[in-house]
Amino acid sequence: MILYKKEMLPRPQMKSKVILRTKKIDTNYVFSENNQVYLKRKSSIKSTNSNTLYTEEWFPISFCWKS
Repeated sequence: MILYKKEMLPRPQMKSKVILRTKKIDTNYVFSENNQVYLKRKSSIKSTNSNTLYTEEWFPISFCWKS
């Protein structure tokens, strides 16, 4: 048994590392107006002072419902 020098207590046991695998669901915000569909695009930019600037933009896409 290895003891700490100052406290003379037993060293705690290392627990095994657990890795969980999860599935990520990618989603997008969408809306339609006047028969045009728009998606929301999010982006981030690092500024010169190490701040992160976030922007959001709606852009039109070609979309057709199938029946």
